Amino acid sequence: MSKVQTVLDSNIIELLKGETIVNLITINSETKRPELTVVSWVLATEDGKQIKIAVGHKGSSINNIQADPFVTLGIIGPESCYSVAGQASVSDIHTGTMKYRVITVDVEEVEDVMFYGGKLTVLPKYEKTYDPQLAKKLDDEVYQLLSSKE
Repeated sequence: MSKVQTVLDSNIIELLKGETIVNLITINSETKRPELTVVSWVLATEDGKQIKIAVGHKGSSINNIQADPFVTLGIIGPESCYSVAGQASVSDIHTGTMKYRVITVDVEEVEDVMFYGGKLTVLPKYEKTYDPQLAKKLDDEVYQLLSSKE
């Protein structure tokens, strides 16, 4: 993907069906400086036009998006790094095992931003360091929420 696209390609959509580390960049509502948050509860729509992200209901990104809806997502893989720019909206609070909000990003631009001559050969991996049963319960709950058509 060498030129700017307006939707996610199928490889990125597939990558964003699992727990993937994604960088969410918003503009801090107070300082007006870029703010980076790392998220992993992420799901792209099948048409590649939206990305849904679940976050805790008090996350700083919520206030930032409500003040300025323009966001950039940094996606690592497949084989490259991508910048996804768009406008985001924030849902009401969803209550489950914990309280969540869903950030929905309407994709406007997708650009391959890997340096010339570089190619990723391994995707980043992470490990959850809390109760595995609670992690599974939260993951199941969140992905059901992200998959809903609301």
